[in-house]
Amino acid sequence: MLKDVIAILASTPDKLKREIASMSLQEMKTRPAASKWSVQEVLAHLDDLEEIGMRARVAAMVEMENPLLPSFDPEKRAEERKYNRKNPVKSLASFARQRQANVKWLKKLKPVQLKRGGTHQKVGALSVEELTTEWAFHDLGHIKQILEIKRYMLYPRIGNMRAFYKLS
Repeated sequence: MLKDVIAILASTPDKLKREIASMSLQEMKTRPAASKWSVQEVLAHLDDLEEIGMRARVAAMVEMENPLLPSFDPEKRAEERKYNRKNPVKSLASFARQRQANVKWLKKLKPVQLKRGGTHQKVGALSVEELTTEWAFHDLGHIKQILEIKRYMLYPRIGNMRAFYKLS
């Protein structure tokens, strides 16, 4: 299996726990900008998509012949599923439980299963290996997003050193 990908997937819950450990509930609920998600919303998203967006798609490709993989609109889903009302600590705990089970399952996949494919509704043909790699890529993007939120929180407290930085 893709050892580096599995390592990223396995380590994500602990990385997230470390990053939010010092944050208050209010800090986790605060959006750094109107168009950017809060930590609370990021954690709810990860918990929500762990099964339907990730595991279910990989499982469909392993179990079926070239399944159609549905696309999701993350912003619409965040609204519908009320990510901004989810308890971030509970979201992370649920995500961590799901992820532990999913990593265990992924480790059991055989090399031939990694080559199986499906067709994503928007991007076309994908293999299990490609989607599993995207799963890790997705994790790293959201870890980076949470780190960026933490930077936004520190920015007002760095005084005149703000002259050296531009937040986008």
